[in-house]
Amino acid sequence: MFASIRNSLPYVRFKSAKKRIQRAIKLPRYLGSEYQCPICQVGLRAFKPIWRSYKRKTEQFGYVHRHAELETFNTEAFSCPKCDASDRDRLMAIFLDGVLPSMTRSGGVRLTDFAPSDPLSRKISRTPSLEYRTADLYRNDVQDRIDLTDISYPDESTDIFICSHMFEHIPDDRKAMRELYRILKPGGFGLVLVPLAVGVDETHEDPTIVSDELRWKYFGMGDHVRHYGRRDFVERLTAAGFIVDQLGIEYFGAETFRRAGIAANSVLYIVRKEEVGGGATSSLQHAEAPLVPSDAADAAARTR
Repeated sequence: MFASIRNSLPYVRFKSAKKRIQRAIKLPRYLGSEYQCPICQVGLRAFKPIWRSYKRKTEQFGYVHRHAELETFNTEAFSCPKCDASDRDRLMAIFLDGVLPSMTRSGGVRLTDFAPSDPLSRKISRTPSLEYRTADLYRNDVQDRIDLTDISYPDESTDIFICSHMFEHIPDDRKAMRELYRILKPGGFGLVLVPLAVGVDETHEDPTIVSDELRWKYFGMGDHVRHYGRRDFVERLTAAGFIVDQLGIEYFGAETFRRAGIAANSVLYIVRKEEVGGGATSSLQHAEAPLVPSDAADAAARTR
């Protein structure tokens, strides 16, 4: 019974409001000018570190990777003390700030956000002339109830999607990738992130690992079913049909990363669908900010 209450929309909203009040009380100790959150624009002297409970769990169960080895995971500057945006939220926000304004100027652009992060979702929803949809399999605070391996949207029905830290929860991640490719319009793109260890190429997955303890040890969380390797992750996306761009510090700039509290090893994976006719033209190329600026093109090409 408590589980149903906890998942109810009134309780979710109450819990969210309570956390906002708690953050507001503690915010003054973080205010400054050294950093800035790209989502809520607050100036900060520091971001908040990852929750102590997470570090206790990884130590308790002997997580096989060190936190510093993980890609796009700044444990010392994990969340914004005002809006609670994680470092990966902030990375996606910076990218979208560069492409959405000109893409949505004439309207007709649909962005689907799977398992939306509240801070990033609030920011995106304020984008003028953007059709914004939220979707999740279990949550009651989204517009669409969606199973990522069997998406109930028509073919080629979305221009942009966000799928951040979802594939590691899904046993058949390849099917989910194919479904995302199916619903993406030709020329459309998606933002994709998963847990990755720097320098690891092969994904570690083992269906016999089912206990919370062993999943914490090998996958970094009790509800994860794998830990991705970069090469294998990109190969799975490519096998689903996507063109994959890997945008890191060479694309965004070292000062942009530092200012937003994003770790230097962070990478944003952009997956694209070819235009009809076989060209690799993307809707991103119609934005004023190109996918890869000319002064970063060589560096970006080396990461593909």
